[in-house]
Amino acid sequence: MKRLRGLFLFLCMPSLLYAQEKESEKPQPGTVSAKIYTHFNCSLDKDQPATAFEVRRAYFGYERELDNHFSAEVKLDIGSIDDQSEFSLIRRYAYFKNAYLSYKTGHITSWFGLMDMLQFKVQEEFWGYRYLYKSYMDEYRFGSSADLGAGIQYAPTQRFTADLVLSNGEGHKNLQFDNIYRVGAGITFRITPGLLLRTYYTIHTGEVHEMTFSGFLGYEYKRFRIGGEYNHQLNYRFNQDRDRYGYSLFSTYIFSEKWEAFARYDQLYSNILPEEEIPWNLSEDGSAIVAGIQYTPIQFIHLALNYQDWVQYAQNGRSAPFLYLNIEVDF
Repeated sequence: MKRLRGLFLFLCMPSLLYAQEKESEKPQPGTVSAKIYTHFNCSLDKDQPATAFEVRRAYFGYERELDNHFSAEVKLDIGSIDDQSEFSLIRRYAYFKNAYLSYKTGHITSWFGLMDMLQFKVQEEFWGYRYLYKSYMDEYRFGSSADLGAGIQYAPTQRFTADLVLSNGEGHKNLQFDNIYRVGAGITFRITPGLLLRTYYTIHTGEVHEMTFSGFLGYEYKRFRIGGEYNHQLNYRFNQDRDRYGYSLFSTYIFSEKWEAFARYDQLYSNILPEEEIPWNLSEDGSAIVAGIQYTPIQFIHLALNYQDWVQYAQNGRSAPFLYLNIEVDF
């Protein structure tokens, strides 16, 4: 009997191992997520008083691990288009923000499809208040937050990461309409546990290449963090010698699990063309100030009472001071 039992187990062992392997390869339950950005604002300009309730953006997503290496994500972005029309902020459209397949093995992660760009992802996460003000490169249109393409990231250690992305360059709200592409490459160094350095370079090919250089340095110590970035874009939208550049400085102090204070200052410039006397994009040049406090009543909700102002550099330019109450629901 013992011999027969041993023989039976021996014959069944491959089947049992195969069943265990197939069980481990079964897709894990997916994760549904949603984000809502809403706010109330009040103009502090006595000449142009205004108040408004708005829902600027909502995201709905689903992510699933398909096996030990493959995963996929799809996310809808419902919000306003990024044109300059006076009606752009009151129209709402639904876009695919993400729709990609990811593969991870060892120190390498790759993506294919409609994915998040890495050009300012580190800065955005370090800034931490995307729901009330975009990070510098996103706010001033130095690059799209998502695009169609392929990317690869190599992270041999926790202190070093290198990445390369090839994308359409049109952004996630537009279809490809030409045969030119955007190539981006970046490296991230975690010099010490609290000190972070990120550099990035992109080139958008065309008859005139649009090129962007970016550098970011962030430091975090206990309840305090501070960051700064500098960005320089050559041949904006393929216009020869029309450059834009500027920097952003921001900091946060965390008083407790529920309360923190933040401040930020941006400057955006354009160059002066030969035989001209003023910057070519002076009407869009200016500086921004954002400062306020954030309250987190529960893990999924953030509320921020903050002051925002944009000051145009043109001689007849105006400032746009506003008081905001921003709310983020993330679940």
